[in-house]
Order: sequence, then C-alpha cells, then structure tokens
Amino acid sequence: MRMWLAMVALGLLLGCSPEYNWRQMDVAGGMVQALFPDRPDVVRRTLKFAGQDVDFTMTAATVNGAVFAVGYAKLPEALVRDKAGRVRMGQTVVASFYQNLGIDVPDQLPAFGRPFDITGRPDGKKTMRLRAVTWVLPHALVEGIVTARADEFPESQANEFLQGLKAGDQ
Repeated sequence: MRMWLAMVALGLLLGCSPEYNWRQMDVAGGMVQALFPDRPDVVRRTLKFAGQDVDFTMTAATVNGAVFAVGYAKLPEALVRDKAGRVRMGQTVVASFYQNLGIDVPDQLPAFGRPFDITGRPDGKKTMRLRAVTWVLPHALVEGIVTARADEFPESQANEFLQGLKAGDQ
C-alpha cells in the first residue's frame, strides 16, 4: 500500500511542473475563458478582411519556448449578417496556419471546433509544430493555438490548454 501511495505521489509531482503555473482567465472582455500556463500578454490590432475592419486580440503566454495563444476577433455587423463570409474568414485563418509553416494548404481544411496539428519548417531550418482549433461563431472568430519546436512540443500541456477553452456561443 505504501509503495502504491508513493508511486501516486511521485506521479502527481512529475505531472506538476513548476514551469507551468496554470490560471483560468477571461479573454476578450469575458467572451472567452482560457486556462493559461503562465501570465499572458495581450496585443490588439485592426485587420482587414473582405474590405471590413476587424478588431483582433491575441492573448498569449510563453513557457519553455512554447506559445499558448487565444485569438479573438469580434466581427463587424456586415460579417455577423453574412454566414458565408464568416466561414470564408475562418477558412482564411486556418489556411494561414499552413502557409505560415511553409506547408501547402490542403483541399479539405480541418473542421471548425476540432483540434488539428501541422508540422512544418517556416524558416527552412527548425521544424515547428502547431496544434490549433478555430471556432466561427455568429459574432466572432476564436482560435486557440499552441506552437513550439516539434522536438520540444508540450503534448499534454497543449491538450490541457485547448480543452480549457470556452467561447460564448461555442
């Protein structure tokens, strides 16, 4: 019995890395909840999509070279009323993940709301891995992203981060 308890305690200690300091946070003014592995930074900018200004917020934390990020774009009224436009925007975002990693965009993109992985060499030198999920909601586009060098990808932490994402209309 003592041996079993010692093994359980050791397993718990190994599973709790001091580098990962998980915290539940509201993102995008409370529209998204995320479980970040460290205190994140926030960057905001305006992007153009189909002639529309789209306010985009990226909230990201970095631990051991791995980036854990949530992107949130509140859609302008014209896209809120245009479901096909929202879908095109989501497809454009997902396609950009492939392009940024130097990978040809597949004919069939991953389904919205389902995590997917991409491995590529964006600079021709180091191999990077990305795990992401994108949601196209009636009023917003939300993306969860974890990226790191492929040989250092934090598998279990990436899963924990993406499973912890909750968006308002999800």
